Amino acid sequence: MNSGNHRRMIKKMLFFSDQEGIMNRYLREKENWDPHLQNTKEFIINSFQNPATKTIAILGSGWLLDVPLEKLAERFEKILLVDIHHPPQIRKKVEQYSNVEVQEIDITGGGIKFVWKLGTVGEKKIDASYLLSFKPSEPQLSFEPDAFISLNILNQLDILLLDYLKEKTSCFTDDDYQHFRKSIQQFHLKWISGKPGCLISDVEEENIDKHGTSTKQRLIHTELPKHFRSKQWIWNFDLSGKYHRHLQTKMQVQAIEW
Repeated sequence: MNSGNHRRMIKKMLFFSDQEGIMNRYLREKENWDPHLQNTKEFIINSFQNPATKTIAILGSGWLLDVPLEKLAERFEKILLVDIHHPPQIRKKVEQYSNVEVQEIDITGGGIKFVWKLGTVGEKKIDASYLLSFKPSEPQLSFEPDAFISLNILNQLDILLLDYLKEKTSCFTDDDYQHFRKSIQQFHLKWISGKPGCLISDVEEENIDKHGTSTKQRLIHTELPKHFRSKQWIWNFDLSGKYHRHLQTKMQVQAIEW
């Protein structure tokens, strides 16, 4: 796949606008986000105490809002920032670190290309069982890290893919979508848990209406790796009622190290 096709794909699937939306929400909700970002940075800083860990890959590095990059760059020999797209501002920022590099790659295991193909063949030609045939494959990173950081990405991996697919076809069931979502999450954890790692992820979303009525939704559909260190906190994700109209949205966050 050439870079032009890659860019067109992720633009059509709203990865660019989603990334912009994250920054806009942060600017709007900064006071509410900062405790979550600080918790994340502290958990990362306290990870990987084994001196044998010299190189790390950060999956879902995004805007680096939750990445203590300066401290990590002082500590590790090499850092790889991995995301589907790195904003120009981030590329510029990273230039000051000789031991930090960026890579743009699909970390869903090929889900983007798979869903894009489904969306272009036409609904009448789609076999209803085709979504179940997805077999993720390990992304080829520019170097093999000693450890992984999965950064607020686990429950995000499938969202834009399924949104795009639902827009293109109605031939799949909720069970089909659930199977696809679960397969991507399971793949991600199997891939990174073979090495030392830490993971920070939303695990539950809570929405509260103006009457104080709360509804909760589980966001992780597989078991997290066995771990020796963990921490939980609440992230006041959107208290302005813009993410879900007229609702306050809070996330339960789980951080683990194995």
